[in-house]
Amino acid sequence: MRWRWASSAVVVSAAALLTAHGLAEDPEVTPPASAAAAAVSATDATPSATPTRAEGGSPRARQIAEAIAGLELDRAERLLEGGEQGSLALRFERARLALHRADCERAAELLGAPALAESKEASSLLGFARGCAGATVAGLVVEDAEAGVWLRLQDASDRPLVPYLVAVAQRARAASARDLGVELPRPLRIELVSDLFSLSAVTGLPLSAAETTGTVAVARWGKITMLSPRATPQGYPWEDTLAHEISHLVLTAATRDRASLWLQEGLAKRSELRWREERPFDEPGDADETARAAAKTGRSVGVEKLGPSIAMLPSPDAARVAYAEVTSFVGYFIERHGEGALRLLILDLRGGAETDAAMRSVTGHPVAHWVAQWQQWVAQLPEPTPTRPSPRVARGSSVANARWGELLLARGHAAAAARSLEQALLAAPESASLRARAARALEVAGEPARADGALGALEQLTHPSGAWFALDARRAQRAAQPALAAGRRALGLAYDPLEEGVACDGQWVADSPPAPPPLPSEPRLRALCEAARAHTSPAP
Repeated sequence: MRWRWASSAVVVSAAALLTAHGLAEDPEVTPPASAAAAAVSATDATPSATPTRAEGGSPRARQIAEAIAGLELDRAERLLEGGEQGSLALRFERARLALHRADCERAAELLGAPALAESKEASSLLGFARGCAGATVAGLVVEDAEAGVWLRLQDASDRPLVPYLVAVAQRARAASARDLGVELPRPLRIELVSDLFSLSAVTGLPLSAAETTGTVAVARWGKITMLSPRATPQGYPWEDTLAHEISHLVLTAATRDRASLWLQEGLAKRSELRWREERPFDEPGDADETARAAAKTGRSVGVEKLGPSIAMLPSPDAARVAYAEVTSFVGYFIERHGEGALRLLILDLRGGAETDAAMRSVTGHPVAHWVAQWQQWVAQLPEPTPTRPSPRVARGSSVANARWGELLLARGHAAAAARSLEQALLAAPESASLRARAARALEVAGEPARADGALGALEQLTHPSGAWFALDARRAQRAAQPALAAGRRALGLAYDPLEEGVACDGQWVADSPPAPPPLPSEPRLRALCEAARAHTSPAP
């Protein structure tokens, strides 16, 4: 069965994901990708051929397929009521509707009927539905009816994340509705899974593609499936990832899944930053620069040459370039034609127009014309002025020093750990995670002044780190800067909420023997801290 995939993204390095599954060396010293660098997800896919179309399709079946494509699930349910129970086309649509309602067991039951055994489409979907059912059967379902958010957690230990997920989902959904002029039907369904294997099983994205490009989330089957932040060694920007995926679902509903891949991805990337206030490490112009550099060095992927999915591109770098190009192109289109032209383009797509016809209708020219104009514009961009130090990959003795320091700290040898970590820091002073570990070791060793120097300043870093933000929040609190401290805590939660220091107000049990430090007083954070400590591995 041929699927039309569209992809999305925010970032996590593929190496970090592989390490989480024991498939690669510890990448701890190599900085993870920044939120503008490389990660992937994939949006809702509609089969290019179904029994409905293969059999000619009744008007009812076509209406049901159209309703499902637009995420109008209640309408699809009503259209299915009273339909011919023996119709293979309607049985297939019932199964697709079940998948969109996150009921994989029901979908597998419908698709497993002997009458559909000869259908290649049904057989292919049956295998996926069974895998999905196996991965979700023991999940914990939590629904916030007032917020209109439904969640299923593969690991019940992620329960303390729910209020944080719901809060971001509400804000991001409202922002996408504002930008695109379409309200996403309720409830918004979110699956939180524990590993890449489950992500593949629940979405159908090939595991090899997820491993290659660093996929962390998929918007498909009318829902969002995300890795738990605990699935990667240093978390990932899960808040912006969720906003990205929500944008995919809103655009799918707005166009009845007719938006081209470049439009889906470009708008979703744009949505990552529009739901919230500006943050450190936001680089609005980074996409333009990456697109310019890719064109200059022959690494361009092409706005209209993305293949079936960005998630299936051959490398993380290709995915990074592809995201940059579509983000830059969509930004160029909106800047030139305005938000109103975007709304008109979406309306034409919803009415059944192909992307090229819709673009001609709105602007007078096809997509290829505007791609050529954008390419000329990108080529003329000036060389950027670096605002942050360039990341470096630590090797050899630096890697050994970092690992040895981490092991020494875990065993309570803080002074020796600090010496090792400070040596590693000489080779990679821009590494936020190394700075955080060195500062922790020096604090425990009773050298607060040197700890403050090791922690450094935000401007010295090339990438975010939850642990660094947690320690900087503590530093701000000591300096009687409560607003800065609160901001740093929020940033830590946005990147790595289940890292112990982030969840526990900058305190680690291993750093405070013999008695553990007190739990946070705020109830939501207290629950998060307890969950983080429950998953903290004891020193070997």
